[in-house]
Amino acid sequence: MAITYNFDEILDRTKERSKTWDFRTLKPGQLPMNGAETHFTCPYPVLDAVREVASCQVYGYPYFTEDFENAAAGWMKRRHGWDVDPSWVQFVGGIVPGIAFAIQAMTNVGDKVLINTPAYDPFRGVIQNNDRVLVESALKIDCAKNLVEFDWEDMEKKFSDPACKAFILCDPHNPTGKCCTREELAKIAELSEKYGVFVIVDEVHADFVFSGMKHTSYPTVSDWAKNFSAVTMNPSKTFNVAGFRTGAIIIANKEIRDKVAVKIMAVKGISRTITGVAAFEACYDGRCDDYADQALSYVEKLRDEVYDFFQKRIPKITMLKPEATFVCWLDCRGLGMSHEDMMKFFTEVGTLMGNGLEYDQELGRGFVRMAYAFPRAQLMGALEKLANAVDKL
Repeated sequence: MAITYNFDEILDRTKERSKTWDFRTLKPGQLPMNGAETHFTCPYPVLDAVREVASCQVYGYPYFTEDFENAAAGWMKRRHGWDVDPSWVQFVGGIVPGIAFAIQAMTNVGDKVLINTPAYDPFRGVIQNNDRVLVESALKIDCAKNLVEFDWEDMEKKFSDPACKAFILCDPHNPTGKCCTREELAKIAELSEKYGVFVIVDEVHADFVFSGMKHTSYPTVSDWAKNFSAVTMNPSKTFNVAGFRTGAIIIANKEIRDKVAVKIMAVKGISRTITGVAAFEACYDGRCDDYADQALSYVEKLRDEVYDFFQKRIPKITMLKPEATFVCWLDCRGLGMSHEDMMKFFTEVGTLMGNGLEYDQELGRGFVRMAYAFPRAQLMGALEKLANAVDKL
């Protein structure tokens, strides 16, 4: 029987050690719109599963069953149409650790790894901290036309470099909210095959794809894509369980999967947490499908309302209307401020935004990333306060 969730409920976050809701620094009246997470309750089956583990009197070394792999594979097949064999699934401690293991397995020190910009900054860190060379290809972005495109000429130029050995594909894309079409993914697969570049995919936002778009898992576009890629997944965004640090990497090619497994074993990265596994399995094994459906519907309505609000009430800020995700890319150059003054302005208003410079030192100047998956009253109250402050400029 389906459970109905109340996403309008404003939660008390003061009892958590939340990085986003850090009340050691968060001032009264400020809304942290800079963190990429939702602000809704976790699904009740997840709460029940974790509480069941917590009710034990000993938290010793656990054993694990195939339920973890079956849950991940089932979710991908049920929700995204990719027929994953459970044997392809390996535990990792999150999206970025999974990407790190794939980079270590499929590239060598000094090799180049490509990303699209603006980019989630930890992608840069995971490349450079593993002594690989960061290469960037800027997306073509037009906020006014709601357009985000790959620069295919530049992409091929970067792929064709013999030193470029891997490409990190973020789909749906953070921070723009772009959802790749099947045709775009097929082009990436063609470049990968032509130049032998391994594709590592971050699909953490895949469950928030809005009407008119459809998420396609990259490995489904061709046999090459399936056999020369790794996909990372994590229930953190969909179900608000980031604190468990429990994700998975899916690799169809056994030879590559074994190479990645060696890197995981090198740091004993197989050590799962008892609560994280309980949450992961509850999220993905079918108990929380109703939550995912309702969260998507609620967030899509927020997306539409926020977009209309910026157009009508704050036209000096142009919102790139996302096709997916619960974050959006805002062009704030119309405020007529320096980037530094702009960030100070948002802080003083109480609408804390993600600094665009963290996503790209050039493309991000005059831009911010805003997360909007809040209870509606909380979100719109903050935006109304922002609109009033802009009116007074």
